[in-house]
Formats: sequence, structure tokens, C-alpha cells
Amino acid sequence: MPSVLIVGSGPAGLFAACELKRHGVKPRIVERRLAPHHETRGTALQPGVLDIVDRAGLIERFLNAGVHIKHSELMGPGMRPIMSADFGGVGCRYEFQCSQPQWRTEQILRDHLAARGVKVEYGAEVTAIEPGPETLRVTLDVGGRTEVAEPHYLLGAGGAHDITRHSMNEHLVGETYGGRYVVADVKLGLAIPTETARIVVGAAGFVLFAPLPDSRWLIFVSRDPADARDDPPTAAELAAMVNAPVGADVGLSDLRWVSYFKMHRREAERLGDGRRFLLGDAGHMSSPLGGEGINAAFMDAADIAWKLALVVRGAAKPSLLESYAIERGMADAHALEVSNDIHGHITALVAAYRGGGGAPKLAPSTADEIAAAARRRSMLDVSYAGSPLVGQAGATVAAPEPGLRFPDTHRLKGERHHLIVFGAAPSLEKMRARWDGLVTMIDGSAEGFDAAKAGAPGGGAVLIRPDGFIGFRAAPADTTTMAALDAHLASYLIPAGA
Repeated sequence: MPSVLIVGSGPAGLFAACELKRHGVKPRIVERRLAPHHETRGTALQPGVLDIVDRAGLIERFLNAGVHIKHSELMGPGMRPIMSADFGGVGCRYEFQCSQPQWRTEQILRDHLAARGVKVEYGAEVTAIEPGPETLRVTLDVGGRTEVAEPHYLLGAGGAHDITRHSMNEHLVGETYGGRYVVADVKLGLAIPTETARIVVGAAGFVLFAPLPDSRWLIFVSRDPADARDDPPTAAELAAMVNAPVGADVGLSDLRWVSYFKMHRREAERLGDGRRFLLGDAGHMSSPLGGEGINAAFMDAADIAWKLALVVRGAAKPSLLESYAIERGMADAHALEVSNDIHGHITALVAAYRGGGGAPKLAPSTADEIAAAARRRSMLDVSYAGSPLVGQAGATVAAPEPGLRFPDTHRLKGERHHLIVFGAAPSLEKMRARWDGLVTMIDGSAEGFDAAKAGAPGGGAVLIRPDGFIGFRAAPADTTTMAALDAHLASYLIPAGA
């Protein structure tokens, strides 16, 4: 069986390993650090990503470990409310963010892998990657000893300075936002409603408060432009920075972790070349104000894992892997857009207050606009429409279109594609035999699925991919549309007995 090497043991690399193992492929993971870190970093998993964690069989561990954020508040000077938003009603099983320190997220993933015989190899640094005709030649420095590995596939999940991306001659193209910022893990005396994240803006800048387990908080605060020190602030200095935009003493204490950082909007032009693939920060970086970074990393991992596993197991054509760069390129660009909009909105408010303006007047929004914005920030509007792995035959309905997340994806378990059939469909037994082991057939009406929610109100067959997205819809299910569905599957899968 072809081999898979993962470079980097952050959320992207670890979750990719979890998903590969679930799909029947055991990868190797190498990490240049000597041991796991204990930094807070990325924290909140969005509702759309919790669906993916559920499919991976990990949801209970995350829900039990994390704080559930159900509300967000935007406030001006003196803690005057500007606007608020809820995750309720976004249209999925988990209508909240699940927030915990990144080190704890990684620990959950490592424990899950260890129980399945996969362990991270710490102190193994990749120093060179060279493509070959059948494999890649990867040179590693393992505790001062040189080792050469020859994996068939390589997942680059090593962050912003990922060596896999460098070996592909790819660069993170985009911009670095103005200003410098501080991120920290602290306790607060400030009274904030439970299950609520808050951003406070003013002439002095902004500060974000996001709840963590154990009554702790992740904070982001803008730094004085005149402050160019390299050494991180003390607890007293950080408290002064936070108090300024809030206009009150927040009671900051028990500083556990603090770091300076800059915010970026950058992405690689190519996320894959057939054997090497970029995941997470190795392929894209976004403003943390949108909370999209760690979530896009999880989605990258889920997308490449099911495709790569099928190819490695000989159940799909290698050309299937070309769709990773296409699909995640579109989705990651969208994530950067969302983060950029949020970042721009916050910084524009700060500029307005610095200019002496009063509380900004927000344009009224319709119910549909509010709902769309909620789904957007929840990462429930990700679409792969236009991908070669998405299609339809027959009637076109308004929603959900192929390429979107299947609304009842949490009900579909396992690693296969699912074909949900509403009403009669010709040649179904023949199709069942042809795609045995790769596609699970479901009688939609008998199993209680809603045909309208599946986009087949008049009957038909809806193909749900292993990642929970709608891959193809045949509506109605007649000889012509079912033949088109079969041809779609054959464009990337290898039929049973072939």
C-alpha cells in the first residue's frame, strides 16, 4: 500500500492523521519540535466544523472538554452595546462554537491516534524534499542522525514556514495587516455573560474576550504603534493595554501564556501538486478575528483524507487528488474573505472612534441577511460548486445545491459515500452491486430524511460524499439521470471488481 507522511503535528496534521486512519490508511507523522507545546493559540471550532468532528467520532471529547459559545457581543467605549449575534438557528446540530486551548485540542487528537497505533515522532525535522518518479525523497534530521524516507504522498502541515510549501516553490501571497497585537491566556474579574464572546472597541484600539475552560479567557488586544519591544508584556502592562479600550479595570490576573503577533491575509496559489498537499497555515493564513484559521485547517484535513485514502486503497483514480486544490482553494479563499470582512469592520470602528466620531450607526439588516451572516461566520456556507466532484442531472432546485453541506449530514455515519433515494429509481440494484463497498444506498423516505431539505422535493437520488457535502443530485431519478450519476461516480471511483 502506498505510504503517507505528514509533516507537522498541529491541528491540521493531527486531524488529517485521524481521518486517514478512520478511512483505513495509517500515516506517519513527524514533528521537528522535541515535545508538544502548551500554548493556547487557535481555540474556537465553528458549528460547521463540529459536524466534521462528529463524523470523525470525536465529538463527545470536544464537547466535554470545551466551553460552548452561543453568543457574541460588539461594544463601544464605556461598554456601550453596538450589536449582538447568536448562533441559535443557523441550521445544524451544534449551534455554538466549542472553545478550548489549542494544546488541549491537539492532546485529544494525539490520544485518539495513540489508541489506534499512530504516534507523533518528535525531534524529526524534514530538511529536504525531492520529487521522484514514483515517490518523494524526504531527508530528515532525527536527533542528529540523517534518515531518508520515500513516501508516496506528503501532507505539509508545518505552519507558515512549512518546508513542503517551499519544496513546491509556493509562497503565501497576500498582505500583512497594519499594527501589532498581543494574544494571551488569562483570568478576568470582568463580568461577561456565560457562553458569550465579546469585542470592545474604542479610540485606544480593541480587545477581544473569548471564554475558555476553567474560567479562563483568550484575549486579543491591539498594541500601541509606538511600542516596538520584542519582550512580551508583564501582567501589569497587559492589564493596562486591555483596560484602555474597555475604559475600566477588567481585573486581569493569572497570566499563563502571552505572545506578540501580526495578522495576515495570505494563501498559496497551489495547495497540491499530485503528491504534495498543503494544509492549514502552510497553505493559508487569516486574521484571527474571524476565527477561521483552525477551522479551515480541520476542513482541509477532512477533504484530503477521504480522497487520499480512496486513492491509496486503490478504490479511486489518482486524478481524484486534483480536486483537493480546487475545492479547498475556493473554500479557503472564502474563509479569508470572511475573516477580512470582520477584521476590516473592527479596525474601521477603531478608526471612527479615533477620529472623534460617536457610536457608529449600523445599517438595518433583514431576517434573511442576518441568517446568511450567521451561517457565514459558522462556516456552514462553504460551497464546492464548480468542482469536478460536484454535479447534477435533471431538474434544478433552489437549495441546497450540489457542493453544499448536506443539512442532515450528522445522521450519516461511516466512511463511504451515501446515496439517498426518494421514491423509485431504475437500475438501483445494478448500481448497488457496481459500487459495493464504496456507496451505501439509503431509502430516504423509510429512514425519515426530508426530500425537500435534500433538494429533491419531487423525488430523486442524492449522493452525499464522505465529507458530508452533496456530490451529485439526480432529480427525478430516471434512466437518464441515474446514468449520469453512475458516470459521475465512475469519473473518480473504481467500480467493484474492476
